[in-house]
Amino acid sequence: MKNIQPKIGLVISIILAAAFFRLIPHWPNFTPMAAIALMGGALIKNRWVAIGVPVIAMIVSDILTVMLINYKYITVGEYFSSTGTLLIYLSILAMIGIGYMLRNKKSVSSLALGAGSSAVVFFVISNFGVWLNNSLPKTFSGLLATYELGIPFFANNLAGNLFYTFLLFGIVWRASQVDLKTAKSYIK
Repeated sequence: MKNIQPKIGLVISIILAAAFFRLIPHWPNFTPMAAIALMGGALIKNRWVAIGVPVIAMIVSDILTVMLINYKYITVGEYFSSTGTLLIYLSILAMIGIGYMLRNKKSVSSLALGAGSSAVVFFVISNFGVWLNNSLPKTFSGLLATYELGIPFFANNLAGNLFYTFLLFGIVWRASQVDLKTAKSYIK
């Protein structure tokens, strides 16, 4: 891929729009979460904005998910005070860090590696949180059993990461290649 410098407004708009894809029915863990974090780290120059935009997008979509979809099972307060949620946000920060490492390596293989690494990070961190809160023994074998039970979700997460990473970065790449003057002449 050609090294591009996308406009910040475009990247932020895509991140915020992608966060709402978490609200539509989807396979478990097949979401744009990693792509959102990777885009923040890879494409937003200001460190605080690179962290803030994906985290705020996740917070807003989490609140809406709890209020509109999961309200029968958990409240917003319960969700945000759980250890599992804290660990999910820790994994988001790690994914932003992975995105930061992609800043100068915007190739197809680098994006695939970033999406795959994000799936592994999320799998390890989130399933550790599941183990802390489930009824399996708090032993090494209990932890391994938790990871074994999470394998089907890992496959969905990896597929979602790859799909959304290539989709969102592809949109940014394509939009950055379009000359607005030429595009306007085709609209007439």
